[in-house]
Amino acid sequence: MPSLAEVLRRHWPAYARQLGARLLPSHRRAVQAILSCRTPALGGQLFGCQCGRKEFVYHSCNHRACPRCGHADATLWLEGQRRRLLPVPYYLVTFTVPEQLRPIIRSNQKILYPLLIRESAGALLDVGRDHKNLGAQLGALAVLQTWTRDLRFHPHVHCVVPGGGLSTDGLRWVRPQCPDYFLPQAALAMRFRTRLKRILQQDHPRLFVQIPRQAWKLNWVADVQPVGSGEPALKYLAAYVYRTALSAEKIVADDGQQVTFTYRDNQRRLRKLTLSAQAFLHRFLQHVLPRGLQRVRYFGWLSPAAKARFDRIRALLDCQSPSTPAPRPSTVPMCPCCHKPMRLLGLLPRAPPNPR
Repeated sequence: MPSLAEVLRRHWPAYARQLGARLLPSHRRAVQAILSCRTPALGGQLFGCQCGRKEFVYHSCNHRACPRCGHADATLWLEGQRRRLLPVPYYLVTFTVPEQLRPIIRSNQKILYPLLIRESAGALLDVGRDHKNLGAQLGALAVLQTWTRDLRFHPHVHCVVPGGGLSTDGLRWVRPQCPDYFLPQAALAMRFRTRLKRILQQDHPRLFVQIPRQAWKLNWVADVQPVGSGEPALKYLAAYVYRTALSAEKIVADDGQQVTFTYRDNQRRLRKLTLSAQAFLHRFLQHVLPRGLQRVRYFGWLSPAAKARFDRIRALLDCQSPSTPAPRPSTVPMCPCCHKPMRLLGLLPRAPPNPR
């Protein structure tokens, strides 16, 4: 099966020529990082074993669009979130926007991606504070996702929310009055629509007038699903926090003209999709985020600035303090021959760039 780097080496030059000046700098940086990942271009280390075996270990690019990177960071992030889980039911709330907004979002990612995250979480906190079933201050973890399983552009925000909140006076933990019900989906969707429309009108009128008026009259969607202890939702989101839209093993064929990859549909059935090489690169690269954009944000009493409130909640729920995080796993490779730890012999400098 071809790797993404192999597909890019084969088809990127033609794709870049086709787009010319329209090619985004973020896409060019992402491709450069993927092509150099774990190659002499990034340098590396030379390890040796007492049995005489030597191994070159090249550095990773650590770009979040690279399917070969991010696994260790995602694992550490997941472990850190597990340690912060509270002993209450959790919910996964997903906010989506109508199709009419997607072209504007894709063309203005630096502005609109942060707004999607902030206004969806803001809608959640507003409804949690005002609705009769709860009436409390919420905390939320919000994660931006931009793709469907077959890599189409579909920006939406997932929020992991503890099922309860802090009373307005900050002295009590408030549980939903109805244990089997959290917050109304219609109210969340309506509040999200209202908040996003208002902020665009006030701060970004140039973008607001580009959105069809009909989009603001549609019923927007907010989906609320119970997720038990919260860990299943965290595991689901960990794949998106530090990883890309396409895992390394999904590409199954590249015949020089078309690329085939696999995905699972809504019924979890394995499907294959074949696209022209140019269409495949477009689908993949449209999910590369602008430099510096935070895909993950924390709101309410889960934000870093609200540590005192979070500690108070842990005390109200009689939670033990989080355990000390596990140390980062060693990067010393094991010898493939005798299965013993290898010893660092030296550093490998970066390869000089190819002359243009």
